[in-house]
Amino acid sequence: MSEQARRTKTVFDAVTALHDAGNSSFRPGDVTAHLRASGAPIGAWEIRGELSNLERLGLIVLDEDSATWRLVNGASFSVEEAKLARQNG
Repeated sequence: MSEQARRTKTVFDAVTALHDAGNSSFRPGDVTAHLRASGAPIGAWEIRGELSNLERLGLIVLDEDSATWRLVNGASFSVEEAKLARQNG
């Protein structure tokens, strides 16, 4: 798995963990705090970029009114889809 795909998956896993913990929506800072607490910190701008990648993959959506993101029901990460999204991005 490439470094880019690994980072995208790390952020997706954090989003999934937040969702599983009962957070129906989240902000980039929530992901940052979760990753720091789990010992895998990533910079805020990198996280924001990965959220855009996840949105492009159809795994999360942004609610513009509340400026929060939410996980799409049934979303699952695929390295191949992530590669295609980057190539077409």
